[in-house]
Amino acid sequence: MMLKTNRFGLATILLLLALGSVPVLGAGSEPICTPEGCAVPNRDQPEKSLPAYNDVALFIGGISNPGSALAACEGRPAWARHAKFFDQNWERFTRGRLTPMREWAAKELSSVQTATVFYPFSGPDFINAFTLFPRAKTYLLIALEPVGKIPEFSAGKEQNFFASLQHSLYDLLHLDFFITNNMKSSIGKSELKGTLPVLLFFLAREKALVLDVQYWVMQPDGTIEETPASGPGDRPAGIPGVRIVFTSPGETGHQTLYYFQFNLGNDSLRRNQHFVSFLKSFGPMTTFAKAASYLMFKPHFSAIRQFILDESLYVLQGDSGIPLRHFDPMVWDLRFYGTYAGPISLFSNCYQADMANRYRRGNDVQPLPFGIDYRHRARTSNLMLASKKAKVLAANSK
Repeated sequence: MMLKTNRFGLATILLLLALGSVPVLGAGSEPICTPEGCAVPNRDQPEKSLPAYNDVALFIGGISNPGSALAACEGRPAWARHAKFFDQNWERFTRGRLTPMREWAAKELSSVQTATVFYPFSGPDFINAFTLFPRAKTYLLIALEPVGKIPEFSAGKEQNFFASLQHSLYDLLHLDFFITNNMKSSIGKSELKGTLPVLLFFLAREKALVLDVQYWVMQPDGTIEETPASGPGDRPAGIPGVRIVFTSPGETGHQTLYYFQFNLGNDSLRRNQHFVSFLKSFGPMTTFAKAASYLMFKPHFSAIRQFILDESLYVLQGDSGIPLRHFDPMVWDLRFYGTYAGPISLFSNCYQADMANRYRRGNDVQPLPFGIDYRHRARTSNLMLASKKAKVLAANSK
Protein backbone atom coordinates (compact mmCIF):
# COMPACT_ATOMS: atom_id res chain seq x y z
CA MET A 1 0.00 0.00 0.00
CA MET A 2 1.40 3.42 -0.96
CA LEU A 3 1.08 6.73 0.88
CA LYS A 4 1.46 9.94 -1.14
CA THR A 5 1.74 13.34 0.51
CA ASN A 6 2.35 16.85 -0.64
CA ARG A 7 5.78 18.42 -0.50
CA PHE A 8 5.37 19.68 3.07
CA GLY A 9 4.49 16.25 4.41
CA LEU A 10 0.73 16.59 5.03
CA ALA A 11 -0.96 13.28 4.54
CA THR A 12 -3.62 12.79 1.89
CA ILE A 13 -4.14 9.11 2.66
CA LEU A 14 -4.17 7.36 6.05
CA LEU A 15 -3.10 3.77 6.45
CA LEU A 16 -5.63 1.71 8.40
CA LEU A 17 -5.13 -2.02 8.41
CA ALA A 18 -7.38 -4.51 10.19
CA LEU A 19 -6.28 -6.25 13.36
CA GLY A 20 -5.11 -9.78 12.95
CA SER A 21 -2.26 -12.20 13.30
CA VAL A 22 1.22 -10.99 12.30
CA PRO A 23 3.20 -12.79 9.61
CA VAL A 24 6.98 -12.74 9.64
CA LEU A 25 7.12 -9.52 7.60
CA GLY A 26 3.45 -8.54 7.43
CA ALA A 27 1.42 -5.64 8.63
CA GLY A 28 -0.99 -7.45 10.95
CA SER A 29 -2.16 -4.49 13.04
CA GLU A 30 -0.19 -1.51 11.85
CA PRO A 31 -0.55 2.02 13.20
CA ILE A 32 -2.43 4.71 11.32
CA CYS A 33 0.50 6.62 9.80
CA THR A 34 1.19 10.04 8.32
CA PRO A 35 4.62 11.63 7.79
CA GLU A 36 4.09 13.36 11.13
CA GLY A 37 3.86 10.06 12.99
CA CYS A 38 1.64 7.10 13.74
CA ALA A 39 -1.39 6.53 15.90
CA VAL A 40 -0.18 3.45 17.74
CA PRO A 41 -2.58 0.64 18.61
CA ASN A 42 -3.63 0.36 22.23
CA ARG A 43 -0.65 -0.86 24.26
CA ASP A 44 -3.02 -3.11 26.25
CA GLN A 45 -3.57 -5.28 23.20
CA PRO A 46 -1.64 -8.55 22.98
CA GLU A 47 1.90 -8.06 21.68
CA LYS A 48 1.16 -10.26 18.67
CA SER A 49 -0.96 -7.40 17.27
CA LEU A 50 2.10 -5.16 16.89
CA PRO A 51 3.87 -4.96 13.54
CA ALA A 52 6.42 -7.66 12.92
CA TYR A 53 9.10 -5.02 12.41
CA ASN A 54 9.92 -5.25 16.10
CA ASP A 55 10.47 -9.01 15.79
CA VAL A 56 12.89 -8.38 12.94
CA ALA A 57 14.73 -5.70 14.91
CA LEU A 58 15.21 -8.04 17.86
CA PHE A 59 16.42 -10.81 15.58
CA ILE A 60 18.96 -8.49 13.94
CA GLY A 61 19.97 -7.25 17.39
CA GLY A 62 20.76 -10.77 18.54
CA ILE A 63 18.10 -10.63 21.26
CA SER A 64 16.06 -13.75 21.89
CA ASN A 65 12.33 -13.31 21.30
CA PRO A 66 10.50 -16.61 21.91
CA GLY A 67 7.10 -15.29 20.85
CA SER A 68 8.29 -14.17 17.43
CA ALA A 69 7.65 -15.88 14.13
CA LEU A 70 11.45 -15.76 13.77
CA ALA A 71 11.98 -17.70 17.00
CA ALA A 72 12.67 -20.92 15.13
CA CYS A 73 15.58 -19.21 13.36
CA GLU A 74 17.27 -18.53 16.70
CA GLY A 75 18.38 -22.16 16.73
CA ARG A 76 20.65 -21.64 13.76
CA PRO A 77 24.37 -21.57 14.64
CA ALA A 78 24.97 -18.29 12.79
CA TRP A 79 22.37 -16.45 14.87
CA ALA A 80 23.62 -18.00 18.13
CA ARG A 81 27.18 -16.82 17.38
CA HIS A 82 25.85 -13.40 16.42
CA ALA A 83 23.87 -13.07 19.66
CA LYS A 84 26.86 -14.08 21.78
CA PHE A 85 29.16 -11.68 19.95
CA PHE A 86 26.93 -8.67 20.57
CA ASP A 87 25.93 -9.63 24.10
CA GLN A 88 29.63 -9.36 24.95
CA ASN A 89 30.58 -6.38 22.80
CA TRP A 90 27.49 -4.26 23.37
CA GLU A 91 27.78 -4.61 27.14
CA ARG A 92 31.39 -3.39 26.94
CA PHE A 93 30.46 -0.55 24.60
CA THR A 94 27.60 0.51 26.88
CA ARG A 95 29.75 0.46 30.00
CA GLY A 96 32.73 2.23 28.45
CA ARG A 97 31.00 4.71 26.15
CA LEU A 98 27.22 5.02 26.37
CA THR A 99 26.86 5.19 30.15
CA PRO A 100 29.34 8.08 30.58
CA MET A 101 27.66 9.86 27.67
CA ARG A 102 24.20 9.47 29.23
CA GLU A 103 25.39 10.75 32.59
CA TRP A 104 27.11 13.74 30.98
CA ALA A 105 24.11 14.53 28.77
CA ALA A 106 21.71 14.42 31.73
CA LYS A 107 23.79 17.12 33.41
CA GLU A 108 25.02 19.28 30.52
CA LEU A 109 22.22 19.01 27.95
CA SER A 110 19.18 19.20 30.20
CA SER A 111 18.38 22.68 28.88
CA VAL A 112 18.67 21.60 25.25
CA GLN A 113 15.03 20.99 24.47
CA THR A 114 13.93 20.85 20.83
CA ALA A 115 11.57 18.39 19.25
CA THR A 116 13.97 17.66 16.38
CA VAL A 117 17.58 16.50 16.32
CA PHE A 118 19.34 16.99 12.97
CA TYR A 119 22.44 14.86 12.31
CA PRO A 120 24.14 15.59 8.97
CA PHE A 121 26.95 13.35 7.67
CA SER A 122 25.69 10.75 10.13
CA GLY A 123 26.07 7.46 8.33
CA PRO A 124 23.86 4.97 10.17
CA ASP A 125 25.07 6.30 13.56
CA PHE A 126 21.75 6.65 15.33
CA ILE A 127 23.13 5.46 18.66
CA ASN A 128 25.19 8.56 19.50
CA ALA A 129 22.35 10.97 18.71
CA PHE A 130 19.88 8.87 20.68
CA THR A 131 22.21 8.56 23.68
CA LEU A 132 22.78 12.30 23.90
CA PHE A 133 19.20 13.32 23.07
CA PRO A 134 16.99 10.38 24.10
CA ARG A 135 13.71 12.32 24.29
CA ALA A 136 13.64 14.01 20.91
CA LYS A 137 10.42 13.52 18.98
CA THR A 138 12.14 13.38 15.59
CA TYR A 139 15.64 12.42 14.45
CA LEU A 140 16.80 13.46 10.97
CA LEU A 141 19.89 11.58 9.77
CA ILE A 142 21.45 12.32 6.37
CA ALA A 143 24.38 10.57 4.70
CA LEU A 144 25.50 8.96 1.45
CA GLU A 145 25.08 5.30 2.41
CA PRO A 146 22.11 3.51 0.75
CA VAL A 147 18.90 2.97 2.69
CA GLY A 148 18.87 -0.73 1.85
CA LYS A 149 16.17 -3.13 2.90
CA ILE A 150 15.12 -5.59 5.56
CA PRO A 151 17.04 -8.82 4.97
CA GLU A 152 15.44 -12.11 4.07
CA PHE A 153 16.57 -14.64 6.62
CA SER A 154 16.35 -17.64 4.34
CA ALA A 155 18.62 -20.62 4.89
CA GLY A 156 22.19 -20.03 3.83
CA LYS A 157 22.06 -16.22 3.77
CA GLU A 158 21.95 -15.23 7.41
CA GLN A 159 25.55 -16.20 8.11
CA ASN A 160 26.88 -13.70 5.57
CA PHE A 161 24.46 -11.04 6.81
CA PHE A 162 25.55 -11.35 10.43
CA ALA A 163 29.23 -11.31 9.48
CA SER A 164 28.68 -8.14 7.42
CA LEU A 165 26.77 -6.49 10.24
CA GLN A 166 29.53 -7.25 12.72
CA HIS A 167 32.10 -5.90 10.28
CA SER A 168 30.15 -2.69 9.70
CA LEU A 169 29.76 -2.07 13.43
CA TYR A 170 33.35 -2.86 14.40
CA ASP A 171 34.61 0.70 13.93
CA LEU A 172 31.73 2.25 15.85
CA LEU A 173 32.15 -0.12 18.80
CA HIS A 174 35.89 0.50 19.01
CA LEU A 175 36.28 4.06 17.70
CA ASP A 176 32.76 5.54 18.17
CA PHE A 177 32.47 6.50 14.50
CA PHE A 178 32.05 4.77 11.17
CA ILE A 179 34.96 4.80 8.72
CA THR A 180 33.49 5.56 5.31
CA ASN A 181 35.70 3.22 3.28
CA ASN A 182 35.03 0.35 5.67
CA MET A 183 31.29 0.95 5.43
CA LYS A 184 31.50 0.82 1.65
CA SER A 185 33.00 -2.65 1.87
CA SER A 186 30.20 -4.00 4.08
CA ILE A 187 27.06 -1.92 3.49
CA GLY A 188 25.39 -2.40 0.14
CA LYS A 189 27.90 -4.91 -1.22
CA SER A 190 26.93 -7.98 0.78
CA GLU A 191 23.84 -9.44 2.44
CA LEU A 192 23.82 -6.22 4.46
CA LYS A 193 22.03 -4.12 1.84
CA GLY A 194 22.12 -0.70 3.50
CA THR A 195 21.68 1.30 6.67
CA LEU A 196 18.18 0.09 7.61
CA PRO A 197 19.32 -3.14 9.33
CA VAL A 198 21.92 -1.16 11.31
CA LEU A 199 19.29 1.32 12.48
CA LEU A 200 17.02 -1.56 13.56
CA PHE A 201 19.96 -3.13 15.38
CA PHE A 202 20.52 0.03 17.44
CA LEU A 203 16.83 0.34 18.30
CA ALA A 204 16.68 -3.27 19.45
CA ARG A 205 19.80 -2.97 21.56
CA GLU A 206 18.41 0.18 23.20
CA LYS A 207 15.21 -1.73 24.06
CA ALA A 208 13.03 0.45 21.85
CA LEU A 209 9.82 -0.99 20.43
CA VAL A 210 9.73 -0.65 16.63
CA LEU A 211 6.16 0.07 15.55
CA ASP A 212 6.40 0.92 11.87
CA VAL A 213 8.96 1.09 9.04
CA GLN A 214 8.17 2.88 5.79
CA TYR A 215 10.34 3.44 2.75
CA TRP A 216 10.24 7.14 1.96
CA VAL A 217 10.93 8.80 -1.41
CA MET A 218 10.72 12.49 -2.32
CA GLN A 219 10.16 12.83 -6.04
CA PRO A 220 11.46 15.72 -8.17
CA ASP A 221 8.15 17.59 -7.92
CA GLY A 222 8.34 17.52 -4.11
CA THR A 223 5.70 14.87 -3.51
CA ILE A 224 6.48 12.11 -1.04
CA GLU A 225 5.65 8.47 -1.51
CA GLU A 226 5.83 5.92 1.28
CA THR A 227 5.51 2.15 1.13
CA PRO A 228 5.74 -0.43 3.93
CA ALA A 229 9.26 -1.81 4.26
CA SER A 230 7.76 -5.27 4.49
CA GLY A 231 6.22 -5.04 1.04
CA PRO A 232 7.56 -5.88 -2.39
CA GLY A 233 7.83 -3.59 -5.37
CA ASP A 234 10.11 -0.96 -6.80
CA ARG A 235 10.42 2.46 -5.27
CA PRO A 236 10.03 5.53 -7.49
CA ALA A 237 12.98 7.71 -8.47
CA GLY A 238 13.85 10.53 -6.13
CA ILE A 239 15.55 11.18 -2.80
CA PRO A 240 15.40 7.86 -0.92
CA GLY A 241 14.83 7.50 2.78
CA VAL A 242 13.21 5.45 5.51
CA ARG A 243 10.90 6.44 8.36
CA ILE A 244 10.91 4.35 11.53
CA VAL A 245 8.39 4.93 14.32
CA PHE A 246 9.28 3.57 17.75
CA THR A 247 8.75 4.00 21.47
CA SER A 248 11.56 4.17 24.02
CA PRO A 249 11.57 2.48 27.43
CA GLY A 250 9.81 4.68 29.95
CA GLU A 251 8.42 7.04 27.29
CA THR A 252 4.68 7.26 26.61
CA GLY A 253 4.76 8.95 23.21
CA HIS A 254 6.19 7.65 19.98
CA GLN A 255 9.34 8.93 18.30
CA THR A 256 10.32 9.01 14.64
CA LEU A 257 13.68 8.32 13.03
CA TYR A 258 14.25 9.44 9.44
CA TYR A 259 17.30 8.42 7.46
CA PHE A 260 17.87 10.02 4.04
CA GLN A 261 20.46 9.11 1.42
CA PHE A 262 21.39 12.55 0.15
CA ASN A 263 24.44 14.57 -0.89
CA LEU A 264 24.72 17.69 1.26
CA GLY A 265 27.02 19.56 -1.13
CA ASN A 266 26.01 23.00 -2.40
CA ASP A 267 25.00 21.85 -5.90
CA SER A 268 22.77 19.11 -4.53
CA LEU A 269 21.03 21.43 -2.06
CA ARG A 270 20.48 24.06 -4.75
CA ARG A 271 18.84 21.50 -7.05
CA ASN A 272 16.61 20.13 -4.29
CA GLN A 273 15.04 23.12 -2.58
CA HIS A 274 11.86 21.05 -2.04
CA PHE A 275 13.88 18.76 0.22
CA VAL A 276 15.38 21.73 2.06
CA SER A 277 11.84 23.05 2.63
CA PHE A 278 10.84 19.65 3.98
CA LEU A 279 13.71 19.74 6.50
CA LYS A 280 12.81 23.28 7.55
CA SER A 281 9.23 22.17 8.22
CA PHE A 282 10.43 20.33 11.33
CA GLY A 283 10.96 23.69 12.99
CA PRO A 284 13.81 24.90 15.20
CA MET A 285 16.19 22.03 15.80
CA THR A 286 19.25 20.85 17.63
CA THR A 287 22.07 19.92 15.28
CA PHE A 288 24.57 17.25 16.27
CA ALA A 289 27.77 16.81 14.27
CA LYS A 290 30.74 14.56 14.76
CA ALA A 291 33.19 12.72 12.50
CA ALA A 292 31.98 15.03 9.72
CA SER A 293 35.28 14.87 7.78
CA TYR A 294 35.65 18.66 8.21
CA LEU A 295 33.43 19.01 5.15
CA MET A 296 31.81 22.18 6.46
CA PHE A 297 35.24 23.83 6.39
CA LYS A 298 35.02 23.71 2.58
CA PRO A 299 33.37 26.30 0.32
CA HIS A 300 31.29 23.70 -1.52
CA PHE A 301 29.56 22.73 1.75
CA SER A 302 28.77 26.30 2.76
CA ALA A 303 25.01 25.88 2.14
CA ILE A 304 24.52 23.09 4.71
CA ARG A 305 26.71 25.03 7.13
CA GLN A 306 24.47 28.09 6.75
CA PHE A 307 21.33 25.94 6.98
CA ILE A 308 22.51 24.67 10.36
CA LEU A 309 23.38 28.15 11.64
CA ASP A 310 20.02 29.52 10.50
CA GLU A 311 17.71 26.67 11.56
CA SER A 312 19.31 25.49 14.81
CA LEU A 313 18.63 26.68 18.33
CA TYR A 314 21.53 24.54 19.52
CA VAL A 315 24.57 22.97 17.89
CA LEU A 316 26.51 20.23 19.64
CA GLN A 317 29.63 19.24 17.73
CA GLY A 318 33.18 18.03 17.75
CA ASP A 319 35.80 20.18 16.05
CA SER A 320 35.16 18.33 12.75
CA GLY A 321 31.84 20.16 12.39
CA ILE A 322 31.46 23.87 11.67
CA PRO A 323 34.61 25.99 12.18
CA LEU A 324 34.52 28.13 15.30
CA ARG A 325 34.90 31.35 13.29
CA HIS A 326 31.39 30.96 11.86
CA PHE A 327 29.73 31.22 15.28
CA ASP A 328 29.05 34.94 15.64
CA PRO A 329 29.52 35.88 19.34
CA MET A 330 26.58 38.30 18.97
CA VAL A 331 24.35 35.34 18.09
CA TRP A 332 25.72 32.35 20.00
CA ASP A 333 26.66 31.47 23.57
CA LEU A 334 29.42 28.85 23.53
CA ARG A 335 30.43 26.19 26.03
CA PHE A 336 33.54 24.07 25.57
CA TYR A 337 34.31 20.58 26.88
CA GLY A 338 37.32 18.30 26.87
CA THR A 339 40.57 19.20 25.16
CA TYR A 340 41.63 20.43 21.74
CA ALA A 341 44.75 18.78 20.33
CA GLY A 342 43.99 19.63 16.71
CA PRO A 343 42.78 17.27 14.00
CA ILE A 344 44.21 13.83 13.41
CA SER A 345 46.93 13.74 10.73
CA LEU A 346 44.46 12.91 7.95
CA PHE A 347 42.85 16.34 8.43
CA SER A 348 45.90 18.31 9.58
CA ASN A 349 45.05 21.22 7.27
CA CYS A 350 41.90 21.88 9.36
CA TYR A 351 43.71 23.06 12.49
CA GLN A 352 41.87 25.94 14.20
CA ALA A 353 44.15 28.41 15.94
CA ASP A 354 41.19 30.26 17.47
CA MET A 355 39.89 27.01 18.92
CA ALA A 356 43.32 26.21 20.35
CA ASN A 357 43.41 29.63 22.00
CA ARG A 358 40.03 29.12 23.63
CA TYR A 359 41.13 25.80 25.06
CA ARG A 360 44.54 27.14 26.04
CA ARG A 361 42.96 29.81 28.22
CA GLY A 362 41.00 27.02 29.89
CA ASN A 363 38.94 29.18 32.24
CA ASP A 364 35.66 28.25 30.53
CA VAL A 365 36.45 24.65 29.51
CA GLN A 366 34.62 21.83 31.29
CA PRO A 367 35.65 18.16 31.50
CA LEU A 368 34.44 15.60 28.97
CA PRO A 369 34.34 12.12 30.54
CA PHE A 370 34.21 10.11 27.30
CA GLY A 371 35.82 10.00 23.88
CA ILE A 372 34.03 11.18 20.75
CA ASP A 373 34.77 12.31 17.19
CA TYR A 374 38.06 11.35 15.53
CA ARG A 375 40.12 11.65 18.71
CA HIS A 376 37.96 8.98 20.23
CA ARG A 377 39.89 8.15 23.40
CA ALA A 378 38.77 9.62 26.69
CA ARG A 379 40.60 12.84 27.67
CA THR A 380 41.62 13.52 24.05
CA SER A 381 38.24 14.62 22.67
CA ASN A 382 36.30 17.85 22.56
CA LEU A 383 32.72 19.02 22.20
CA MET A 384 31.31 22.50 21.83
CA LEU A 385 27.72 23.42 22.67
CA ALA A 386 26.46 26.53 20.89
CA SER A 387 23.15 28.05 22.07
CA LYS A 388 21.40 30.91 20.33
CA LYS A 389 21.15 33.97 22.55
CA ALA A 390 17.74 34.81 23.96
CA LYS A 391 17.80 38.30 22.43
CA VAL A 392 18.40 36.79 18.97
CA LEU A 393 15.44 34.45 19.39
CA ALA A 394 13.27 37.32 20.57
CA ALA A 395 14.25 39.46 17.61
CA ASN A 396 13.58 36.60 15.16
CA SER A 397 10.12 35.99 16.61
CA LYS A 398 8.93 39.53 15.84
